[in-house]
Amino acid sequence: MTSPKKSGTPGTITAGYWLVVTGSALGVLAALYVLLNKQQLIEAAVQANKDPKITRDMIASTLNGLLIVSLVVTVVLAGLAVWLAGKVRDGVRKSRTGLMITLLIGLFFQMLTSTLGIVTALVAVSGLVLFYFRQSADYLAEHEQTS
Repeated sequence: MTSPKKSGTPGTITAGYWLVVTGSALGVLAALYVLLNKQQLIEAAVQANKDPKITRDMIASTLNGLLIVSLVVTVVLAGLAVWLAGKVRDGVRKSRTGLMITLLIGLFFQMLTSTLGIVTALVAVSGLVLFYFRQSADYLAEHEQTS
């Protein structure tokens, strides 16, 4: 049985890749969890509502739509992050910048929608940090010269 680490790939690149994959997968699971527990959110919003013009149905439909959009955006950003992390693992230096932008957008989005998702986004960002370590930077520079 062979190791999932490609030959010549530094450990920081491999660990960073798996942290991005793990953080992205956990982000999707967090968005699903919030969607499945939307009734608690609806109850809290109904209790906090002070405007008699806003009905329970209006709150429920708005929250339902928001949570579905949140899930879709999280899945798209997670897929893009995993794809870009794979490109970094393959030695494409430019993908590291795209991954940083994607993960920061995801982190900002999670700050707006789900506190549980913030932790998962930070796991993925920690993987990105590993891509900027010296071993990773040297690997990417070397790979760029040979391509």
